[in-house]
Amino acid sequence: AFVAKFSRPQKRYSGILFSPQAVVSEVESQRCLMFRVCNLLSRPLVDVCVSAVLYEERDDMTLHQTSLEFLLDGLGSRPCPLFLSPLTFIHPLTPDSPLNRVLTPGSQSHFEVVVFLSASQEGTGSAYQKRTSYLPDEIQFGRRFSKAMLQRGNERRNSAEAMRYFDTHLCSLTAPNSRDKDCVVQINGEGNDKME
Repeated sequence: AFVAKFSRPQKRYSGILFSPQAVVSEVESQRCLMFRVCNLLSRPLVDVCVSAVLYEERDDMTLHQTSLEFLLDGLGSRPCPLFLSPLTFIHPLTPDSPLNRVLTPGSQSHFEVVVFLSASQEGTGSAYQKRTSYLPDEIQFGRRFSKAMLQRGNERRNSAEAMRYFDTHLCSLTAPNSRDKDCVVQINGEGNDKME
């Protein structure tokens, strides 16, 4: 405990930034909630894990909490082995997702999505934990994060430069139930094959 008093962990944690807004857009025809994380530290982080909890106030004035799973492109729910560039975490808004109900247009739900990130610093093994949360007014619909461009050289990024990684742009967002309908595919005039 004596060493911990001098390590000033709060300064280390300022090197990890979460996007100030989460976005809802479509990824491979699936509506998803996404947020982005940026590493401003001079060394890469390893074994990055994200967990999230949905806190929701229901009609009977009780607070319910539900665990949410966020995926990283190509890795699924496994830890990210190396955190150099900005990472975008995705939660598919499937019919089974607890967020699907609270994120419907016109919903009067009071909720908060709390995200926890944990990682280790390469070489030293120092542990990092950071958390953030997103309220309903911090979630943008029909927007997508812009592509992240990495800097060349060993220049250290500051928080003002990192905010570019959180830029969003408009994207089309289909109606939530439009992809649930059957689609008829016609090949050479024959429409017997149905796809879901």
